[in-house]
Amino acid sequence: MRRYLTALAATAVMTPVLLIIPVSADPGPEAVPVPVSDQELPLGSVDAPEGEAEVQTGTTAPVPGYESTPALTLSEPDTAQFSTVGVTWARDDAVTDIVIKIRVKDAAGQWSDWIELGVDDIGVAPNPQAAAAGVLRGGSEPHWAGSSFGAELELLTRSGSQPHDVQLILLDPGSAPADVDPQSPDIQDLANAAASMPPIYSRAQWGANEGIRNWDPEYASTIKAATIHHTAGSNTYSAADVPAILRSIYQYHAVSRGWGDIGYNVIVDKFGRVWEGRYGGLSSTVIGAHAGGFNSYTFGVSMLGNYDVAPTTGPMISSVAAVVAWKFGLYGVNPSGSTTLTSGGGGTAKYPAGRAVTLPTIFGHRDVGSTTCPGSYGYAKLGEIRSTVAANMGSGLRDVSPSGVAAVRAQSGQTTVVVRGTDSGLFTRTSLSGGGWGNYVRIPASAADGAPAAVSADGTRIDVVVRGTDGGYWQNYAALDGNGIPAQWRGWYSLGGKFTSAPGVGATGPNTLGIVGRGTDGAMWQMNWTGSAFLGWTSLGGSTISAPAVQGQVVSGSPRYVVSAVGADSRVWIMTANGRSPGATASWAASRFSSSLGPQTDGASSATVGAGTLSIGVSGGASFANPTDGKTIALGGRVSSTVALVRMPDGSVWAFARGLDGQLWMTTWSPGSGQASWGWAPVGGQLI
Repeated sequence: MRRYLTALAATAVMTPVLLIIPVSADPGPEAVPVPVSDQELPLGSVDAPEGEAEVQTGTTAPVPGYESTPALTLSEPDTAQFSTVGVTWARDDAVTDIVIKIRVKDAAGQWSDWIELGVDDIGVAPNPQAAAAGVLRGGSEPHWAGSSFGAELELLTRSGSQPHDVQLILLDPGSAPADVDPQSPDIQDLANAAASMPPIYSRAQWGANEGIRNWDPEYASTIKAATIHHTAGSNTYSAADVPAILRSIYQYHAVSRGWGDIGYNVIVDKFGRVWEGRYGGLSSTVIGAHAGGFNSYTFGVSMLGNYDVAPTTGPMISSVAAVVAWKFGLYGVNPSGSTTLTSGGGGTAKYPAGRAVTLPTIFGHRDVGSTTCPGSYGYAKLGEIRSTVAANMGSGLRDVSPSGVAAVRAQSGQTTVVVRGTDSGLFTRTSLSGGGWGNYVRIPASAADGAPAAVSADGTRIDVVVRGTDGGYWQNYAALDGNGIPAQWRGWYSLGGKFTSAPGVGATGPNTLGIVGRGTDGAMWQMNWTGSAFLGWTSLGGSTISAPAVQGQVVSGSPRYVVSAVGADSRVWIMTANGRSPGATASWAASRFSSSLGPQTDGASSATVGAGTLSIGVSGGASFANPTDGKTIALGGRVSSTVALVRMPDGSVWAFARGLDGQLWMTTWSPGSGQASWGWAPVGGQLI
């Protein structure tokens, strides 16, 4: 049975510490439905072109073997503004092998290169209204082009079956203040499962206009599998672009294609954010429109971007695995197993209607359709997704703090931050004495499976601890030179163990370490470095849903570590552990604060009890908080990781966190002013 942190009688008095809690300093912009404007430009067909359409021989960028094939073309060099382009035609299952090439013109009048759009064979969920009205249409995938003011199209078919009633669709998804700041995800923990549901942004948060949804949800009897997709289109989108991209896809699927709603059940962006797709309930068996012939009994998860031309990101794959693990836990699906599904046929489905097909329970769209989806890079990640889903479901443990940064201050006054890059390597960046920052520098031979932890007991050396790809913890250290820069890393040392969270590390003085992490049982475990030997691992008990924070303290000459973590009730719990031999010296006790991103310490040992600094994250901006009186000091901002802190000699604090755009950001707080000295500013890089 899972154990939960409970407020047992403390065997030692807990001393107040200063907390920093990322929360929303003030309400952000309200999410509202945003209408999408569309331009439908008719082309007719090769046999009977319409409007400004023309027929030419072949395409500008020749298709090998089809250089003399008639191509239907349209040039519209001056259009109203749009950001997404697609091509549709009268529905005809015989039209299966179309080459579609488009290019767009930006505001400066520059034309893009020609790109090829794939045929979007994601099928149609039951939509009797649309079928009866005859509005279901074939079409390409929608392509996010960014702000554009002109378009050219060339289309030919290699199958001999020509499309008719061809239309070029140009979509302007509009904008809203909430696009830049969607606030915290609306949807959290809808149902109990073997793995907890990751926070999910709702349809309302991406501005879905429910007035265009004309499809009544249909439901299967159960869920048997997950289908992994990519949306194709651009990979250079920003975090603020994502709601507009989703509105474009929604308009294109629901209206331009006649499906009545967006096809995918869930969409995950490259920053690791999860967005609600198909209407009808995330925890339900609602049938989507994402895999031709195989929409029933499947859960469609699409990665936002084209992963045939660029690698996926770590946060994206982690979130895909998290949402699939949650869904599979609801319906008892084995992520390492297989299932039999019956093809509904149609379109370019690989299998005719009625064919029983055995598939892995996590499969790619290309496994059932004539498509490259989810792209070569995306498809190569299916094995990792399966193993991660299995690990998430096997432990049943939730980790709300997979992303974090660390920071320490050198004796010379410079600050060094430690981050995990998108390739899972660890990097440091050190502030310059004259202002600004040096370059990011990779820590040699680093491959992290989680956020780094770092400490500098006296400002002359930095110790880094991280979970490796083997699930155990590894430690490395380097001296800090006169410029505060890590001078020479001594090499990675295995601390052993198997852990389900990033580590926390503190120090009670020079050449000491207290390392704490969550084991496979959900409890916290401690190891100490005494200056001559590692002692541990020893259980500290409890059951947590976050990585720990560890603050070294010396009280009346006795060293100890204050350990903080988020309990199953989403509150921050605190206990003390021995600073010499590992082990608890007080029971876990609940604070009055909740957290959805986990705690983190200031990365330095403290000589007195009151000098500790702890950050507690939620999906919002940062605030200092005192657990004794409950008062807070807002720092603002929007963060997507735990908050690293460095305390300066004058009592001010530098705070660092990963922003919604994946960059490292920082701000400062001054006790003199009692508020943030200046707003959050980017430090750069792309972090996991």
